[in-house]
This record gives sequence, structure tokens and C-alpha cells, in this order.
Amino acid sequence: MSVSEADYQVPRLDFELSSGCDHRCGHCYNVWNASPGDPQHGYKPGRPLSTSGLKALMEKAVRQSGANYLCLTGGEPLLRADALELVRHACALVPTVQLITNGSHVPMETARALKEAGLRQVQLTLLAGNRELHDRLKGATCFDDTLRAALNLKEAGVSVQVCFVAMHANAGELSPVMELCCALGVRSLSYNRMSPTGGAVHEVEALMPSVEEIEADLEVLERLGPRFGIRVGTAMPLLPCLFSLDRYPHIQFGFCSTGTTSPNVVIDPAGNLRSCNLSSKVMGSLVHSDWAELMQSPYPREFKANIPDICRGCAYEHSCQGGCKESAFAVYGDHRHPEPLLARSLAG
Repeated sequence: MSVSEADYQVPRLDFELSSGCDHRCGHCYNVWNASPGDPQHGYKPGRPLSTSGLKALMEKAVRQSGANYLCLTGGEPLLRADALELVRHACALVPTVQLITNGSHVPMETARALKEAGLRQVQLTLLAGNRELHDRLKGATCFDDTLRAALNLKEAGVSVQVCFVAMHANAGELSPVMELCCALGVRSLSYNRMSPTGGAVHEVEALMPSVEEIEADLEVLERLGPRFGIRVGTAMPLLPCLFSLDRYPHIQFGFCSTGTTSPNVVIDPAGNLRSCNLSSKVMGSLVHSDWAELMQSPYPREFKANIPDICRGCAYEHSCQGGCKESAFAVYGDHRHPEPLLARSLAG
């Protein structure tokens, strides 16, 4: 391994296997759904690689990046006819593979195949404790499918993590969702407050949660997590200037990975690199270039430097990075603008 390759090692890679999805979530962050006139408009994943092409790309990415954790996502990854073959290949490359799926494509046969492939975990989304609200927010009839998927995976021996996306529209639903998790035997929950990118920038007024609604959720997580034996972490950053994070010792808080030395670099269906799945900036093609070359893109450095003026001098300036700056760009067209959650709080 050359010195330049060693300088750009990362522990995790996210592969977007497909840009297609059969759900129509209003909060969907997929950046290829941006509309004309939106700051993120213009990015398209391109023609998906073939099965052999994507398998070869996975091998190249793991070998050159040093990653030991792969997350397979989309869109909806299980819409690919070769999805199980790709899962098996990923599991043969690294010790830990997670699959993020919408829950509508996991019959018992698939759950068993995922177990046999060596898959470590499947993430499913539950947005409410009742069928009507969940399905309305997901834009699909899928509540029963999601519960069935969780039960099938548990019976097959595959760990399940539930993702709860906090929105104004499902405020108060976290408690019922955690009760469902307990009943289903789910022991891990990812709490993601809505961070609008892609088409979701047009749903900010209707769906963005308030600071008070998120605080109420944090109290629920701190109270019910230990009681139900559910590990809790946040994927979307919660700004320390808005929340007293030390009040919630049961919750593992995370900040923007692009601002750290361990970014969750994303590879889209055509083999293009982006700094995260909320970013529309392509750093180059791993099909045509090597990892170390692409990781020398100026974008991550420029991104880190573009901290909102209001965050300068804060004790958390470099760790928090101003929250989700990609959502600031998606909504306001500027990474240095306070991100939506902070901007709405400042506006009162």
C-alpha cells in the first residue's frame, strides 16, 4: 500500500445499490429527487453498474479504502434482481454489513437468505405506532410489511435496527414505536431528526420538528431505552447549542461524519463518490479513478472550512461543524447558512 492510500483510509463505506424506490416518503433525503431550481438539482446517479461491475467495484473500494464495514442502501436496494448476490459478495469482503431497506421486500425466504449470506443487521423504518399515520408518512401501504419483516428477520437470526425519523407530523409517536420495538424483540434504534435534502426541502414547513418536540423525544429515549433494553444512537446531528446532550447518557450522539477523520463516504449505483448521502457533490468516479486520487478532492476540505459565522468560536465548532450543513445547502444554497433546525430556532 502506498503512503497516499494509507492517508485516506476509512472504516466504513455506503453503497447505494439503486436509486429506485416504491415508497414516497415526504422526508426522503435522496439528493437525486431535487427539483429544478433547487440548489441540489442536477445530480443524477447515472446508469447503474452491472452485477459483475458492482462486485468488482466493491472489491476495489474495500481494498483501496481499508473499510471493514459496508452499508448497503438506496433508494430501495432490494428492488435490484441481484440484491441477494450483492449482499453475499459484500459479506465475503468485510466482517460487518448492514442493509437499509424499506421493509416491503423481506418475506421469510429472503430473511433466511440474508442470514445465510452473513448479513449482520437490517435497518427498517417505523414512523408511528399506528398503521394509518405510518403509511401516510411513507407514501405506501407498508406498516404490516415492516412488522412482518422484523419478525421474519428475528426468526431467521438477523439483527434488526429500527430507524425513527422525527418530524412535526409524527410528534408523540416515539413512545408507541419503542413499545413496538420491545414487542418485536428489536434492541437497537437510530433516532434521526428530519434533515431536509433532495425533494424534502419542499416539506420543511410541514414536517420539520421543533426543538421542543425533539427534546420530548430525547426524554422518551432516555426513559424507555434502558427499560426496554434498546440501544439508542443518533445519525443526524443534534446541535449542543440547542440541546443539553449530557442530560441523556443512554443516547450515543453523533455529529456530521464529513467533519471528522472517519467520513461515511457514499458510492452511488454508477460508481460515483460523494462525501455523504445528503451531498449532491460528486467527487469523481471510482470506476475510472483510484480511491486515494478521489479522496484528494478539495470538496471535503472546503466543506469543513465552511462553518456558519454564528458557530465560530463555539467550544463545539470543530466537532459539531454547525449541524447538518448539507441540509443548509439544500434549503438555502449555502453551507455557511445556519442549517434549517438552527435557523428556525434563531427565527423564534
